[in-house]
Amino acid sequence: MRHLAALVVATASMLSASPILAESADRSIALIIDASGSMKARLGSGQARIDAAKDAVETLVKGLPDQQRLALWAYGHQSPTKARNCSDTQLLSNFRPLGENRAEVVGLARNLKPQGYTPITLVLEQAAKSLKPETTSSSRAVILVSDGKETCNGDPCAVAKALADADAGLVVHTIGFAVDVAARYQLQCIARVGRGTYFEADSTPKLVERLTAAVKTVAIAVPAEIKVKSKKPGSLRLVNPSASRHPVISVETGKEVATLSSVTSSVALPAGFYNVKFGNQLWRSIEVKNGEATSIETAIVELPAASYRGHEIRDWETGEVVGTLSSRRTSMNLMPSSYTMGFGKLEVPLTLEPGKRKSIDAVSVSFKGLPINYRMIYDSAGKEVAEISKTGASITLPPGQYVLDLVTTKVPFELKLGEKQEIELK
Repeated sequence: MRHLAALVVATASMLSASPILAESADRSIALIIDASGSMKARLGSGQARIDAAKDAVETLVKGLPDQQRLALWAYGHQSPTKARNCSDTQLLSNFRPLGENRAEVVGLARNLKPQGYTPITLVLEQAAKSLKPETTSSSRAVILVSDGKETCNGDPCAVAKALADADAGLVVHTIGFAVDVAARYQLQCIARVGRGTYFEADSTPKLVERLTAAVKTVAIAVPAEIKVKSKKPGSLRLVNPSASRHPVISVETGKEVATLSSVTSSVALPAGFYNVKFGNQLWRSIEVKNGEATSIETAIVELPAASYRGHEIRDWETGEVVGTLSSRRTSMNLMPSSYTMGFGKLEVPLTLEPGKRKSIDAVSVSFKGLPINYRMIYDSAGKEVAEISKTGASITLPPGQYVLDLVTTKVPFELKLGEKQEIELK
């Protein structure tokens, strides 16, 4: 059985196949840098991800030989996230020996400003197409550096497989840069079907190391295997399903072909790539093979103290709403990934792991004696959190220190776990 929850935690060093190394100068390399909005986030060192990527690109190209042919691509840098621009890709520097374009590559990378979406499928197609004229090279490689998953409509894993099948000289390597579970699985899938290697990094030195390794890694030598290809369909199983209905969509046709739920947790499917819908999002790039079983394992998020007002759960990278919890529905299944949960104007980050239940700490508080007009609650840093009034006098918030502004006076209050609080105003 192929179990995606197990696959997502695999690293390049755990792969059974072995990389083949070659002198980098014998290759043509299309280097793709993620400049989407999520690259503004900071690493454990405090450095912004985009700045770490810029440093790594400069260190990499300065260490490569002058004859190395390299092109630089980027995506997500031309439009803000709110524009939802799924065409935001650009060839910054076309193929030339680094002896001619090294300074240009460094300068263009330095000018990138992270802000937009993550159109991985499109940029893979474009980069692979740009490599086709590089036929004098002994091999041609796409190296994709990304900190997130596809945020547009394409399926990057299916496209990577199609590109590799159509071009025996093409290799697609991926580097997950401070990625979450969903992004890791997708990038692993792209590399696996693209005859490449998946690498992972969470700092500038690690990214330089992984980029250098990717430049030298030609392809994966897959061990010889003799087996009779099964004509039986494969199957897709949802581990620990809930009562929610999750449509299964064929990547090839875009049509719903099955449904997963607690009633039907496993379905037979022909070989191919599928997307499964969870809330308002898709778990993309799920590969089913004939005669084999594939399992996917979701995460559960719960908010026991959820308010009737509702709490939106948003994709961490795009800000898109993927689901809502409220007093009527206090838990839901979602794909393992990174999100934020809304408490009024306050956004609390959360990461969901496969097979695990994440319970969010919050406290319900109600006020007696509020005026009819809205009044604002602020957090300890003075930021606006939520408005309340006589007609909506209760709210659920994370534990902490707050202040209710009544215009004529300010009322500080503290919310502690395990206490449903009621505050009477004089």
